Amino acid sequence: MTGTLLASTATASPSASATGVTEVITRTTDAAEALRCTPGDGTWCSLMVRAGVDETFAKFLTYYGSPLLKVLVILVVGLLLRNFLHRAIGALSERIANGETQPGQSRWWRAGRGRETTAVHGDTARHDGTMAFERRAQRARTLGSVLRSTTTAVLMTVTALLVLGQVGIPLGPLLAGVSVVGVAVGFGAQTLVKDFLAGIFLIAEDQFGVGDSVDLSADAKGTVEAVSLRVTRLRGVDGTVWYVRNGDLLRVGNRSQGWSRAVLDVDVPYSADAGRVAELLEDVGRGLHAEREWRKHLLEEPQVWGVEALTLEKVVVRIAVRTAPLQQWAVARELRARIKARFDAEGVGHAVDDPAEPGEDAPASDAEPTGSSSQR
Repeated sequence: MTGTLLASTATASPSASATGVTEVITRTTDAAEALRCTPGDGTWCSLMVRAGVDETFAKFLTYYGSPLLKVLVILVVGLLLRNFLHRAIGALSERIANGETQPGQSRWWRAGRGRETTAVHGDTARHDGTMAFERRAQRARTLGSVLRSTTTAVLMTVTALLVLGQVGIPLGPLLAGVSVVGVAVGFGAQTLVKDFLAGIFLIAEDQFGVGDSVDLSADAKGTVEAVSLRVTRLRGVDGTVWYVRNGDLLRVGNRSQGWSRAVLDVDVPYSADAGRVAELLEDVGRGLHAEREWRKHLLEEPQVWGVEALTLEKVVVRIAVRTAPLQQWAVARELRARIKARFDAEGVGHAVDDPAEPGEDAPASDAEPTGSSSQR
């Protein structure tokens, strides 16, 4: 049979003589010619003979046609199943990306939500609009691509094994050899597999996305420029590009997911009236929030949290405000400039900084990602 021919040919050494190959072909030919092809017995061979096909050719078609037909059916079914699963995964990922899997919401509502921006709505900015929509879309499409690639690999592997089984190649020794090679490769590529698995969960859980300001390690801090299944690329405030393997991420600090907060510790002399200072800070905050140009970056009106610390030289008063993602540094700088101008106008002096007690949030502006500042 065909399996005998292929198996014999596959197991033959490269140095096999032409005589041995000829003998195999002769035995296969004899087996094909030995097929019964009696007219009227209802076999494919007899039907072809009755249709005018040469008997020898009909025997060969009958001998080889069955396994070849099975191989063709396996290939066609595999390709059709792959295309069907790819279409299903693509449709599902697009529905998730467009927000169409949320129950109880109309298509018009979903379309309108996708077009939301951070423009002014009422007296505060919206922080659940375009950025959240784009992050969800990017995450859904990335996972869809991963699922399609995985589906293709699994289906093609199964199809290849079924085809090899139909042509007579024994799968036992082949699978044993592949398993040994797989174990060897697995030991060498375990770090790569770890990176890919970590990347899948990182994207699925939306730990961070492109444009976020993150802290991944003691050195790797900055703005995310690209996220793949294996590595994450980010750029530091000094322009350094960091490539971090996803499998090495033990913790992630995201400064811009959903919303941010600008926190300022204002130092004033110990002799200053803390209540008066708080009133001035509240007035400055209300003035900033009242301006349309800055209100679009704020999620609430700035709040004075009160006295944060006391020393012999100064009183530390804290003011904070929630902002749109990545806008905390621009808002903080504007608040500092306005507070300084207001204190100068009201005659509130500035305390001499104590080198032993630097402000906790003082270096926050040094972590600002490139291009995140807002121009007035």
